[in-house]
Amino acid sequence: MILEQIDVMGFRGLSRLVLPLEQHNVLIGENAWGKSSLLDVLSLLLAPQQELYQFTPHDFYYPPGEQQSREQRLYATFTWCEEQGDVQSDRYQRYSSLWRKGDDRLQRIRLRFEGRLQADDRVTTRRQFIDSEGLPLLEGSACNERVKLLIQLHPVLRLRDARFSRRLPREAIAEAGERQFGELVSQISNLTRDVVSRPQNLTDSALQQGLGTLQQLLEHYFSWQQSVDDVPQKRAPHHHRASRLGWRHLAEINQLIVAADSRSRRLILLQMFAQLVQVRGVQQLAPQARPLLLLEDPETRLHPIMLAVAQELLAVLPLQQIATTNSGELLAQVPVEHVCRLVRDSGRVAAWRLGESGLSSEDARRIAFHIRLNRPSALFARCWLLVEGETEVWVMNELARQCNYHFAAEGIKVIEFAQSGLKPLLKFARRMGIEWHVLTDGDEAGKKYAATARSQISAEEHEANYLTQLPALDMEHFLYRQGFSAVYHRVARLPEGVPMNLRRVIAKAISHSSKPDLAIAVAEEAAVRGTDAIPPLLRKMFARVQWLARGKAD
Repeated sequence: MILEQIDVMGFRGLSRLVLPLEQHNVLIGENAWGKSSLLDVLSLLLAPQQELYQFTPHDFYYPPGEQQSREQRLYATFTWCEEQGDVQSDRYQRYSSLWRKGDDRLQRIRLRFEGRLQADDRVTTRRQFIDSEGLPLLEGSACNERVKLLIQLHPVLRLRDARFSRRLPREAIAEAGERQFGELVSQISNLTRDVVSRPQNLTDSALQQGLGTLQQLLEHYFSWQQSVDDVPQKRAPHHHRASRLGWRHLAEINQLIVAADSRSRRLILLQMFAQLVQVRGVQQLAPQARPLLLLEDPETRLHPIMLAVAQELLAVLPLQQIATTNSGELLAQVPVEHVCRLVRDSGRVAAWRLGESGLSSEDARRIAFHIRLNRPSALFARCWLLVEGETEVWVMNELARQCNYHFAAEGIKVIEFAQSGLKPLLKFARRMGIEWHVLTDGDEAGKKYAATARSQISAEEHEANYLTQLPALDMEHFLYRQGFSAVYHRVARLPEGVPMNLRRVIAKAISHSSKPDLAIAVAEEAAVRGTDAIPPLLRKMFARVQWLARGKAD
């Protein structure tokens, strides 16, 4: 079964969060918006430890700067959904009375943790299996025993930057590693011999280096809840130190597993991972365990090339994963369907993702190319200012800066939409909780774009907050009429008073320069004249866009 949803109320930095999950989940969100608190609640309550976690006063939420207003109760509810054959499986026999069928005819198990903070700072922790209405099905000591078994079957393993946690003695790591390293090389050697379609099978030396690099990933990242204090560390064995060649061999192992096209071979990789995790001193995993892997900002210590190799490795691991990241490089490598944006609203943290319906195949293709591959940082933005061409991208950023609107600091991203089409971007922004504003030309194409934008504005929303139309054919004609005609005449090498049609002056200026250079010349002229020279229509639009962005931030 798979962890389908997490519902948290009043835990650390989370006032309220309902997070739907899939097999692969990449969480993005600004600082202090609850990513670490979410990983904490998972790793504290569902990690394979000797004793079940007991809440402490530190776990209760309070508004920033108002510690005296600390909440007195907290809840964390986990919902697991069946996968094919789970309900009848022997491994879930002891949960037969706890399954509940939903409207979609799928069976689910729900586990709720509750904490109460007393006036004297004493804390009580209660666990219950509940039904869809929140009514208890099992509690007390019998519930606790089932919880321990459930954690054995679905443990949470957390990978994080080891610089920020205490580490296990390297002597223990090295001793266990020497015992098991040969087994791993043997398993992968057998795998390569099975794949007869690949004549360039890896040598034993290459396998050792590739697996050594995999172990280095865990050396860098794995942090365990019950680690012991640091002790002086010995130099790591040679195969524990990854080299440039080792990263290449790890990439080859990744491709080998993918090319094998066999579930059993992919499970070999999972077994490798489980053994290497245990080398790090983690409690022995049950043979039938299906871990949930948490990865906290994996880009922190990896070069982008090595991050790509690590991401390929994670993509073939047959286990559920939740990752957090601030890296556009990483987002460019994962499907947008895996991305979930956390946005702090009033009184809660909202989770935005495409969901089951997603996008049409054509819209998904456009978003993948235009946003995920070419502009992955746009996924972090609070608001998109959508413009028709690349020229407007530069000039809008520059003119806004001159008006003291700092788009980068406000989370505003200016994006050209002519290549991808406007509607897919608007639909995607709505699904992902990104505010938007559209700037269109006044020509026929611009009118069609404006109609598209209006179709995405609800009856409760004001059109002026989401759409600005230029009262001219395009940006060049607009700026010419707004007091910058001298710039166009100068670039076109024409005297100011020459009797010539406006359109011909602009065309001549573009032929002597280019649209981007012309935009730069206008921006430079505006900088000399001051803020008042910038057209009021654009200044109003900048104010609206900042208002939209700050609405998401506040």
